[in-house]
Amino acid sequence: MKLDKKSMLLYAVTDRAWVGKQTLYQQVESAIKGGATCVQLREKDLDEKEFLVEARAIAKLCRQYGVPFIVNDNVDIALQCDADGVHVGQEDMVASQVRKKVGDKMIVGVSVHTVEQALAAVKNGADCLGVGAMFSTSTKTDADVLSKQTLHDICSAVDVPVVAIGGINKRNISQLAGTGVDGVALVSAIFSAEDIESECRLLSALSKEMVESANVKCAIFDFDGTLFDSMFIWDNAGDVFLSSLGKKAKPSLREDLRPLSLYQSACYLQKEYDLTLSVQQIMNGINKTIEHFYINDVLPKVGVVDFLQQMKNAGIRMCIATASDRFHIQSALCRCGMAEFFEEIFTCDEVGCGKDQPVVFQKAMEFFGANRSNTLVFEDALHAIKTAKDDGFAVVGVFDNSETRQNEIRQLADCYIADFKDTNGFWNFVRKK
Repeated sequence: MKLDKKSMLLYAVTDRAWVGKQTLYQQVESAIKGGATCVQLREKDLDEKEFLVEARAIAKLCRQYGVPFIVNDNVDIALQCDADGVHVGQEDMVASQVRKKVGDKMIVGVSVHTVEQALAAVKNGADCLGVGAMFSTSTKTDADVLSKQTLHDICSAVDVPVVAIGGINKRNISQLAGTGVDGVALVSAIFSAEDIESECRLLSALSKEMVESANVKCAIFDFDGTLFDSMFIWDNAGDVFLSSLGKKAKPSLREDLRPLSLYQSACYLQKEYDLTLSVQQIMNGINKTIEHFYINDVLPKVGVVDFLQQMKNAGIRMCIATASDRFHIQSALCRCGMAEFFEEIFTCDEVGCGKDQPVVFQKAMEFFGANRSNTLVFEDALHAIKTAKDDGFAVVGVFDNSETRQNEIRQLADCYIADFKDTNGFWNFVRKK
């Protein structure tokens, strides 16, 4: 049996300190009935004969329920009881030695505390990792508490399933959200409970909520320069509009207007160029300048449609957050057969501010009922990326010829798409998130 990430959701680690009304066997069965997805048998004090008898009985129980059965530390017992795997600590046999002894069919788990240990364990054959202690624990009084950042860094560094362990209970599971961990390994939180089955139902639900909060549920896409090759029309819109009024644009106009919404741009032009037109008239004039382009000419970037289909297939909900006019965006999406991918369009003018403030991203997130840990913002412009990042969003930077500061974008963004024809790096990022 191979241990996948779903098997890590509620990883029950035994401790006979709480054996009382139920035997350890009965406690394990209650845990499995309640939702435990993996069982690790940990015995520090039983002699080898008693350990083997117990291990064989619980191994049979786990097979009956289709739950992976792992033996802690003792490779010989794991082999004799035909366990699904064995788990070792940093002070025990190294992963390469365990792998050599158990072969390729058995799961090898390793406890790690640093990124370096994690990488070494995987290189030496580990199939999964236990990381902790995440909180102070009575089970291991000598365990140093790790930071949430360390857990996140370990999860990001490896491709194997990772479970957090150490002092975790129903009151603090949620604190692990956003680390990329695949589940929690619990000892006392399960086996000290009066009703283990009921407690595991609750713990399973809490762990699932925590894990899924770190996954991508929705994506907020900028339109111009991100999905569509259209920034050049905006780069020239102010110049063209002013020219139609007999006025010459300043050399800095493109950069001055770039972070502004249409309304803000109209206000800026009215003030800076002493226009007698109303703000609404200026907005109408700019829209008229570019309207034909959106209705008839603008095209998505190569590979975008296939990428959006992949996002849809992955169950990721999508919307647009743009500084452009709603009618223009709708026209382009419908003409290109892309409207089906997006549930809503949010415009900067409708929310009352440009992307120098995070309001449009926040409104989109609220629409989905999501949170920042499971929402991605796709942007090509550095100023918008900075805004989203400063507000706590994970950001995917997208290459566009109109933005010259690509090195800064690469450094700031959580992920970077240089070409929608090759998005393997993005999907690797999503799997680790």
